[in-house]
Amino acid sequence: MMLGWGLRGFIGGGPFGAMIPGAMVVLTLGVLYPRRDWTMLAAFGAVGVGFGGEMTYGQTVGFITKAETFWWGFLGLGLKGAIWGALAGAVIGMGFTPQVRLVLGGGLVMTGATWVGWKLVNEPKLVYFSNFLDRPREEIWAGFWLAAIALVGYLAWQGKGQPARRLAVAGFVGGFIGFGFGGAIQGLGRIFTPELPLHWWKYMEFFFGFCFGWALAWATGRWVLPTEEGVEEENAPAVWVESLGAALVAGTLFWLAWNLPIRFGYLVAGSAVLVVVTRHRWLAKHVAYTVTFTAVALDLARYWSKESPRWWWGREPEPAYALAIVISVGFGWMVMKWDGDARRMLELLMWACVGDALLKFAINPAGLIALVDHVAMGFVLMAAVVSYWLRRLDRGCVLPETPGGGGGSLRPGDVVGAIRGSGRR
Repeated sequence: MMLGWGLRGFIGGGPFGAMIPGAMVVLTLGVLYPRRDWTMLAAFGAVGVGFGGEMTYGQTVGFITKAETFWWGFLGLGLKGAIWGALAGAVIGMGFTPQVRLVLGGGLVMTGATWVGWKLVNEPKLVYFSNFLDRPREEIWAGFWLAAIALVGYLAWQGKGQPARRLAVAGFVGGFIGFGFGGAIQGLGRIFTPELPLHWWKYMEFFFGFCFGWALAWATGRWVLPTEEGVEEENAPAVWVESLGAALVAGTLFWLAWNLPIRFGYLVAGSAVLVVVTRHRWLAKHVAYTVTFTAVALDLARYWSKESPRWWWGREPEPAYALAIVISVGFGWMVMKWDGDARRMLELLMWACVGDALLKFAINPAGLIALVDHVAMGFVLMAAVVSYWLRRLDRGCVLPETPGGGGGSLRPGDVVGAIRGSGRR
């Protein structure tokens, strides 16, 4: 998730950028703890982590980079990170019991709670972590905090609260540590070493992703995973029907998130998409992977058209966007081909996003020299380490079978024991 979060900050940001680490962290857990429903959980992870991407925090970072407002910025970033983690954890927890009525109710509860928190706290700016004097931003953190609490409470009322409660608490702690102290790394670096041209913002993102991912992994590994409920074999439709369905879901999510006349449009649109995915499970892989990559490709097209007029189409955006859509269709075809293989899907999404980031470096007006950057090299190195680790698992570790045929009671010790038993050190 550290790599995914670094990519998120480099590739567009926002809720769609946050889908990258959301999908990647759940896929990683899917490799370690095999279950039949990890694709569904990856969809909930991508969308759930994406929710927090609607929070504004740029001006909060501005506070932490100044000595006189450092602690207010630290509190704001820590709180926003905690809320981001709690809401994401609760949504992922709901994904362990993906029933249409349950997910529909969860979406309505989150939407209503977000509106209440936004109206009571954020809109009147009762507690405000942005700048009153310089283009004041419209915050939403209180709404999302209430949404996380309401969702956990709703799921508990429905008798499905344990996964959401556990992951929400872990996400809250990991998010506070990651964003609060990650912001402090950036703030202290800029305060005490302003002359050093380092990527302090990127270091903050890496630290946030590391702590957030660690918290989710810890919560997943420290308790017996819930038994897979409602995991039924569902044959995917014909290729053309699946492709059309994936395109409709992606287009609807993009359009609603960008056009709904409400501060939290992505949360409303994402909640609706999760209901559709729960009803039509074959769409889960496209929400988790294809939509995530399509957002990445569209962001590159926007950047390419804006920053590189030297290409043959000049500043006209249409060819770049058309190419992005064609590449996204090809990516969707690979998703259909490798459906169910968590390792392959993790590598495909990871390297596709890393490749996109490198292209963004390369088409910088500075030229190819921009690739000689320690962040670009860090992306490649982290991705290479993950690929190496995945191949070590493939060659030397046979993960144990789990009761019920689906991994419902797999503990981290089972994986560790299998790795040690393989003779690897």
